[in-house]
Amino acid sequence: MKKNLKNISSESLVAQYQQGNSDALKLLIKRFHPGFISTISYYTNSRIAADDLVQECWIDIIQKLPELDLKISFEAWAHVIVKRRSVDWIREQQRMRKRAQILKNESETKPGISIDAEQDGAMEKVQTGILKLSATQRIVLRMFYLENLDIREISDVLDVPEGTIKSRLFHARENLKSIIKSKNEDKQ
Repeated sequence: MKKNLKNISSESLVAQYQQGNSDALKLLIKRFHPGFISTISYYTNSRIAADDLVQECWIDIIQKLPELDLKISFEAWAHVIVKRRSVDWIREQQRMRKRAQILKNESETKPGISIDAEQDGAMEKVQTGILKLSATQRIVLRMFYLENLDIREISDVLDVPEGTIKSRLFHARENLKSIIKSKNEDKQ
């Protein structure tokens, strides 16, 4: 059976997989996995990211295969998933760099407040300060800065209006700055 599958079109393999032939899926993966890695590596410029992203692509593909009704070739359809995952990863990296730059700019404009772990144990001060915030402020800070969710996503998760999330985030930052500033003044 395996020898016969090697010469079959990808669309036929999809149909066979939909009929319960797990060898057809194995052959699809064997056929397209190296190309997916190459495509993702090209878009992301990161082989490490490609390894993770290609796994996520295969999960998406495998979940959709049972109900898939191809209007285009399997390869074209699967590459759309690969490209979208790559673009999503690039956007996420851009958001993370933007947030890091915002934090850096905020720390540079406020004397005595540093987010750089090498300066006066600043990271320890930040972590200690975060523990002194209210639970709602800690949650919003964590979701925004550590989990990289945007305001809308946090609003959806917490089922709270976006304006409330913006307010909590603003007050959390301000309270954290005050806590760190008072710690710096206490040491002087």
